[in-house]
Amino acid sequence: MADMKNPVTNPQLVEALKALHQEKTPFNQGRVLELVATRANFLAPVVLTPVEQGDGKKKAAIQFQLVTNKDGQAFLPAFTDLEELKKFVGDKQGQSVVLRFDNYAAMLEKESKALGMVVNPMGLSLTLDRGTVARLAAKKAELAKAFSEQKMEQDTQVMIGDPVITPEETLEAVCQAVESMEEVARLWVRQMVRPDGVQSYVIVVDHSGDQNEIFQQIAQAARSKPAKLPVDMIPYGTPFAQTAVDGVEPFYTRDV
Repeated sequence: MADMKNPVTNPQLVEALKALHQEKTPFNQGRVLELVATRANFLAPVVLTPVEQGDGKKKAAIQFQLVTNKDGQAFLPAFTDLEELKKFVGDKQGQSVVLRFDNYAAMLEKESKALGMVVNPMGLSLTLDRGTVARLAAKKAELAKAFSEQKMEQDTQVMIGDPVITPEETLEAVCQAVESMEEVARLWVRQMVRPDGVQSYVIVVDHSGDQNEIFQQIAQAARSKPAKLPVDMIPYGTPFAQTAVDGVEPFYTRDV
């Protein structure tokens, strides 16, 4: 369920939507799509129905609400903040869950009634049909392949140290992305030189949760502000990673 102590807000996306509605340029459209697919958390209104299980206990079945356009076509709504959500549900105490773009893409693969998703349907909206959502999801997965988790064999000899030139813009983009990812606790950046002379940045990720999903989101953020060297990622919970960051200050630490 949505956490009212830490309300969902998407100021960058709200501003980008305003700019797109004022001037529909390729740049403005690309900016909005990038934020929708990689950065935003959305509020989705739901209906909770108690369901009794065989053991006598009850659980809640979640039904996602749909919105319809003037032609009667149904879409999954995605609200950028509570103010936009209230335009749909009013002042009544409704239930909502927090979703990301990947959740909508997965639901649209299964949901036969919805023809796509719509961001802020009661305000400065953005409608994405099924095909567009699928293409965005595929592009996101393809871009993520440019970044890889490095699995080091014990006898692999590499040099690792401080970056010669710190990729400030790349790291800033990564920091902005992980702010909405509670599973990420700390991040370090190192520079690695392989025996064949190939160099890359390495982001060491101290995290919980689904590693593939976390790495994909970080990779997408880094790709939005590409560094001069390739960027790889490794999890903190390995001897190689722990040795690599021993005595090094993380460039990101989640506030507790």
